[in-house]
Amino acid sequence: MKKALIILVLLISLMLLGIEVQINLDHLEFLRDHFAVEGESEIGYWIYADRLPDGNYRHADAPGEGVTCVDDVARAAVLYLRLFEISGMEQHYDRAKEALEFVLSMQDSDGDFYNFVFEDGSINRNGPTSRKGGNWWAARALYALAKGARVSQNLDPEFSMRLADAAQRCFRKIIGFERDGLIQGYTDLSSVVLLGAAELYSMSNDALLGGFIKRCAAALQSKVIQNEDSIFNGLVDESSPSEPRYFWHGWGSRQLEALAVAGEILGDDSLLEISTESFKQSSLLLINAGPLYSISSYLQLFPQIAYAAESAISAGFRLYHLTGDRDFAAITALLGSWFLGVNKLNQSMVGKNGEGFDGLEFTHVNKNAGAESTISMLLSLERIKRLPEEYGDLFSAAIEVLTPVVVLEAESMRAGLSESEIIQSTGVSGSAVTKISGAFSLRQPVTLVEASYSVFAAINEAKTNEVVFTLRMGESKSEKTIRIEEKTVQKLGVLKGNGKETTLTVGGKVSEGSFDIDQIILVPDIVAVYLVEDDVTIVFNFKGCSEFDEGVSVIDGRVFEREKSVLQVPVLPVSLIEMNGFVHLDLLKYFDNNGIATSDERKTANFDNPQGQFGASYISSELEKAIDSGFLAVEDTEFMVNVDGNDNFRLTGQALTFSAEMFDKICILGAANHGDYTGEALLIYEDDYQQVIPLSFSDWCGGPSTGEKIAFEFSGRYDNTGNTERIKCMLYYCCINLLEKPLKGIVLPQMPNVHVFAISLSRAEPGSQEE
Repeated sequence: MKKALIILVLLISLMLLGIEVQINLDHLEFLRDHFAVEGESEIGYWIYADRLPDGNYRHADAPGEGVTCVDDVARAAVLYLRLFEISGMEQHYDRAKEALEFVLSMQDSDGDFYNFVFEDGSINRNGPTSRKGGNWWAARALYALAKGARVSQNLDPEFSMRLADAAQRCFRKIIGFERDGLIQGYTDLSSVVLLGAAELYSMSNDALLGGFIKRCAAALQSKVIQNEDSIFNGLVDESSPSEPRYFWHGWGSRQLEALAVAGEILGDDSLLEISTESFKQSSLLLINAGPLYSISSYLQLFPQIAYAAESAISAGFRLYHLTGDRDFAAITALLGSWFLGVNKLNQSMVGKNGEGFDGLEFTHVNKNAGAESTISMLLSLERIKRLPEEYGDLFSAAIEVLTPVVVLEAESMRAGLSESEIIQSTGVSGSAVTKISGAFSLRQPVTLVEASYSVFAAINEAKTNEVVFTLRMGESKSEKTIRIEEKTVQKLGVLKGNGKETTLTVGGKVSEGSFDIDQIILVPDIVAVYLVEDDVTIVFNFKGCSEFDEGVSVIDGRVFEREKSVLQVPVLPVSLIEMNGFVHLDLLKYFDNNGIATSDERKTANFDNPQGQFGASYISSELEKAIDSGFLAVEDTEFMVNVDGNDNFRLTGQALTFSAEMFDKICILGAANHGDYTGEALLIYEDDYQQVIPLSFSDWCGGPSTGEKIAFEFSGRYDNTGNTERIKCMLYYCCINLLEKPLKGIVLPQMPNVHVFAISLSRAEPGSQEE
């Protein structure tokens, strides 16, 4: 494939009437390429872009699927059509047109669409994420083609007619999959089809289109969850037609936007009303938790992705546009702030060249930057910049969310003398649940601001009927009899925080049978965000909490204070052990993770799951064959390795100090979970001179990719249930030459997904170091 030669102005600053937002198209241009499609050259976008250790990116395919796809190119078409509508720039229209040509090339004669193209130019016709059948890619193609037909109607009538004809053929094909007003029976997929049908209807008033919009809107309306005691309140059920329990995921959830658009077309105020009220209710959860991944029988906070954020932002923008209600402008701007670092890790989800990072995980940002993430980020920023300028601070100012959602894994709570046991399982959060079979009292210290919190329990299996739950936190108490239903999230009661670290107790008794608790979830009944520079708090109160005015209010100062633990760099004095010509740092007492499992530890060791109690681990018996008296020899160095109990620590900024001596080299044994990581450590010499050194480790089962070497290769690993998986995993090591000064310490970086198992030093030989 040959890189396109036409280059846009890569950085445009759109500041027409709304919030000042820079929309950087540089990385999107990097993803843009010429692709062969059945012998013809079309312009599309690479599906993935993997981040290299030097911070650059390389194109990557989706193994077994293809190199580019309708899903992403249709998104790009919509982005450029929106930009063209604002700017009138020819480059934007040209980019939209070439993307739409690609989409057209993937349409079959019956009007349906294939999704992926292989690297050899052939269309992937049989893969489950690519074959025809009224799927997501057909819906996205319909929406892009219909929008393109409308936008180009006066500018390029002939092209507009081609697009409209293709969109009509797709629509007539896809409604063949309609079930009771919903395509394939799903609300999320149907909402995209409705938005595409609405674009076509605006040009033709076609009765077939209008009939579908009416049927689909009625079906969507029937799936809106309106229950103040449900964690799903304000969301739209996305479960399959055969599933009796609620299910919702953040990505692709455009039902409320679709309902609002249908209401405008049909002149049905009830559709707009239910959309606006539901969005306000659900936005409380999405602001306090972030664009969470899904809710089913438990709440899955991570990964948080741009696609989910964009779906909510687009809905909020549409509601603001249709109603003029400035509450929606405030909510939408605040939802957008997630991209700029108002998230759990306080890290930007946007790269310096316009990369949209692939996801926010529990402990790290996945800085790969594929088409979906990058385009979803850009679509979000385009919506944000069209909001009134006065809401800019809610998007880009220094903001602190004072009322975050708190999710506790039940198996990590203190059970004391409870009649309970921890059970490992699949299909649950953290790969484990707490099974309750009698009296129980689960405890966990938490810090909640002085607001009301709804307390929910994620229930897995249940073999009992009613349970009386008692909740206590400081002076706040609650008691409620719950009829237990398995595979559900059920409300246990309401507690009020006190701004201090206080023990939360969830107790009760099962008179017969048992049930599993997976999570305890604390959801604030309001949103409160503090604008640091303005010294004001914005409160969103859509549940009628008596402490605050209804709606959105601005209050001087910080309305909630909360005890905070001050993060300090742990200074850890270590002893030096000299053996076999090497000097080893004695780290054993600081190890806090068991990643190398003996046979007895295989079910409890946990190298790779910081969010849960159970995880995968290295197989100790393999490593022990290479260890001699506690030491692992690797080429020209040795490491002191422990294989009994805790054997490593995660990097959390530890400062290791020891008696100053002359050394010529430092070597570190380590590995990472969930990707490759690059950071910097600080070497401290006796004269307080500081030397910055690179410190990088690759994923433990991915192979060396950041410049380190393999210290030991395992033929397999234990999974989180203790079974052996035949997946090759590795320990790595790296060595750095030292300055000709006595070394007295090393400060490690904050990279919690990187584990260090050993650090060794070699002494300087007289005259051996360079001047």
